Amino acid sequence: MKNMHVIDADYSIPLQRELSRPVRVGIDGRRLGAHLKGIGRYVWELCKALDRILPAAQFFLYTPKPANLPAISSRWSIRVDDSPWGRRLTNNAWLIARAGLMSRKDKLDAFWAGTGLLPLVGLRARGVLTVHDLVYKVAPKTMDTRALWSTRCFFQSSLARADAIVSNSIGTAERLEASFRCRVAAVVRPGLSEVFYPHSESRTRSVLEKFGVGRPYLLSVATWEPRKGLEGLIRAYLRMKSQGMIANYSLLLVGDRGWKDSSIIELARNSESVKSLGFVDDGSLAALYSGADAFVYPSTYEGFGMPVLEARACGARVVTSDIPELREAGGNDAIYVAPTEQGIFSGISHALETSAARPVNWRDWNWAKSASVLAQVLLDCAHVESRLAQPTALNRAHLVRG
Repeated sequence: MKNMHVIDADYSIPLQRELSRPVRVGIDGRRLGAHLKGIGRYVWELCKALDRILPAAQFFLYTPKPANLPAISSRWSIRVDDSPWGRRLTNNAWLIARAGLMSRKDKLDAFWAGTGLLPLVGLRARGVLTVHDLVYKVAPKTMDTRALWSTRCFFQSSLARADAIVSNSIGTAERLEASFRCRVAAVVRPGLSEVFYPHSESRTRSVLEKFGVGRPYLLSVATWEPRKGLEGLIRAYLRMKSQGMIANYSLLLVGDRGWKDSSIIELARNSESVKSLGFVDDGSLAALYSGADAFVYPSTYEGFGMPVLEARACGARVVTSDIPELREAGGNDAIYVAPTEQGIFSGISHALETSAARPVNWRDWNWAKSASVLAQVLLDCAHVESRLAQPTALNRAHLVRG
């Protein structure tokens, strides 16, 4: 995609004196909390990196309820909605109707909508919208009903309201242009935290003992919902096991319950060797990636696929679906398959016969690089002068109406 800024170079960190004045940035904090999942982790890691990259900035997180977050620095304020009717709104409706009004008193320069929708009522600051995926167009039947209808109602209005749009992958950017004739200002890919590297055998053994499981095992990390392909994975695993191909293997499923997951629950319940571990902290997850004979991620559609990148960093063999967005996460190392029972079956068989690729280095995918790109978009939108180094000029995001 032409004129798109991607994180592919080193970035200098601006000093406080390099801003003409302190910038005030508001952030949608709804996905932040104790158990961070994909989008929540993406937002939180970028928040921590933004704090280092913009040391003169003031940041304001807006949430409908207390988030129990650790303090990033003294320059961060958490605004919790204390209105009785605001807390009765659904999550997306709260963002649309309340966050913008709450932000007025903070006199923001820019508002980063990092979870895919912008406040549409009362927002006076310039808005930067992050689009993670287009599930509601690509795979609407896999979505929770309320989330589907709120996205249908508010997503295009958020695109039109945004002063700049960024995506988490080139694949998502290309889908945005194809579906909405909307060009992004930048691609801000997920990074890797320092914990994701190949862990020792003893560390993996300790984590497995904590969960009451042992080696060998296959691993998958996903919320239990239809798009993640867990039903096909379990069926493929059970077929391989019945044929004696992986007789001693367990299948470990990391991730919380989601929606439309009754068939997944039923399949998992019928086999003692399918182990549901629920939410797992990053340190333990890295050890599980490191010890897996194969990591399997057969999602039918993703905006990027952070677990694929994490598994690669920990040295795991990766089997994942052959779609453009997951190829961005998996590079040349992953085994790409159709997200069907037979495709998964073949992919696992191949993975168990091959050597693992060289692990990617978290330093090559660090969050500071990603946050540097986002910071420049925020500063450009806020009209705050800076000398944050960029290898190419940003192309202003715009929406072309047909």
